[in-house]
Amino acid sequence: MSRKNSVAIVTIISAFLFCAMIAAASLSPLAGTGGAANQFNSVGMWSAIGMILVLYFIPFLIYMLGVGAMRYVMAVLCGFGLLINLSSAGFILMFSLFSDHLLSEVIFVIGLCLASAAVNVIWFFAAFRSASKKPVTRSIT
Repeated sequence: MSRKNSVAIVTIISAFLFCAMIAAASLSPLAGTGGAANQFNSVGMWSAIGMILVLYFIPFLIYMLGVGAMRYVMAVLCGFGLLINLSSAGFILMFSLFSDHLLSEVIFVIGLCLASAAVNVIWFFAAFRSASKKPVTRSIT
């Protein structure tokens, strides 16, 4: 599989998991934590998902059109996503431990955060792995 195809697949999985994390958080007790929290199926939730998809789609489209340097811009955005997912998982764990809510109410959101972080790490390997070298065969004649 070519580098471009593997980057495309991992980017799509990452976008799906990030959007799923937002939707799952809006279904959990986290939705009632503050004024900026999104309720499920609200305008705020859909605008957050739309913004995430736009931030994924624009660099992805430019990369797929052949601008190879866009990998580095996507790497910075992927690093931000990794930071967001890991800090969200930690925050949600602390929220669950120090509030009246049970861990079982937010464990799915934590799982999505960690899965998304793992996919972002895999994205770095997919985007920056060295090109596979074909074995050199020499014939003695």
